[in-house]
Amino acid sequence: MLAMEKLGEAGDMVVKFNGEFDKAGYEEVKDELGQLVNDFKGSTLVFDLGELKFINSEGIGYFMSVHTHLVTDGKKLVLVGPNAHVADVFNAIGIMEIMPIFNSVDEYLNKK
Repeated sequence: MLAMEKLGEAGDMVVKFNGEFDKAGYEEVKDELGQLVNDFKGSTLVFDLGELKFINSEGIGYFMSVHTHLVTDGKKLVLVGPNAHVADVFNAIGIMEIMPIFNSVDEYLNKK
């Protein structure tokens, strides 16, 4: 469910999600993901949601928690590539008013 890679530019890290980010999915990755967020020394953490099929309120709550943690440390969380279903959920709750969402990693990099 979780793959990580560094972007070419210093200070950014991409975390790729695939599958479903629900309670079971979160339980699978919470320790590794929590450690990654706590140890993150860069400036922008990018969650690539291109292969994420589903997210529920628990997953969204986790994203909000990560966002708050990073902002407190002068960093930011960027979401990229949500599919139509995930984007509809984000639109319904107004998450794009809180954190930036881009269609792809390339779009994010071009708008930095």
